Amino acid sequence: MKRIVRALYKRLGIIHVGRRRVRDLIDFIEDRKIELVIDVGANVGQFGESLRAGGYKGRIVSFEPIRSAFQTLQRKATADGNWEAHHCGLGSHSGAAVLNVSQLSVCSSFLEPSSVAGLHDSRTAVVRTEETSMRTLDEVSAGLRGNILLKIDTQGYERQVIEGGGETIRRAAGILMELPVIRMYEGEWQFHEALQFMSEAGFVPAQIQAVGYHGRDHVSAVEFDCLFRPVSQVDEQNSLRV
Repeated sequence: MKRIVRALYKRLGIIHVGRRRVRDLIDFIEDRKIELVIDVGANVGQFGESLRAGGYKGRIVSFEPIRSAFQTLQRKATADGNWEAHHCGLGSHSGAAVLNVSQLSVCSSFLEPSSVAGLHDSRTAVVRTEETSMRTLDEVSAGLRGNILLKIDTQGYERQVIEGGGETIRRAAGILMELPVIRMYEGEWQFHEALQFMSEAGFVPAQIQAVGYHGRDHVSAVEFDCLFRPVSQVDEQNSLRV
């Protein structure tokens, strides 16, 4: 059976990983020769720091709406020298917006927490609101050049970011998003809905990794980091051959 599967993979031009090292985001960045990372929902810069730790030396442009988180982010970006930070949220349209700031700042969102959010982590509770400016992805990326990786971690607001970034999405070599199995915020999409949305936009998953587990079911993921890539001509040719 394994030989048959390997033969099918070979016929389709797919490399079977087997016992080889599993590819990660840094491998993707190097393979796609990413020159610019747009980091939407940067919080205090954790993602940018992980990229630097992994060896990425290219440009990072981050966006963060929480005032206190942005101040920390800005200090890190300034010290880096090839990293810039902007204090705003990104959505489907420009204007003013009210942000729900949670006890755990990384859980803050422009959406309200759902009734099950507290079961997963009580720190999702909103402790205050902040008014902030909202811009669109296309507005902020209009002057940016280079091979783009777009990362969106906006706690249920990912779809709105994409809706405001049609031109940018078409230029992206990869899009990394945190996608929920369980709705942690009112009105957010779920994993299967996001896959369908991205498929219609011309993207397929390249890598998927669990990043959060259920507070009452420790072996079940509630969120996945999903890295998407554009559907390529090779994919289309393989589908025709099957």
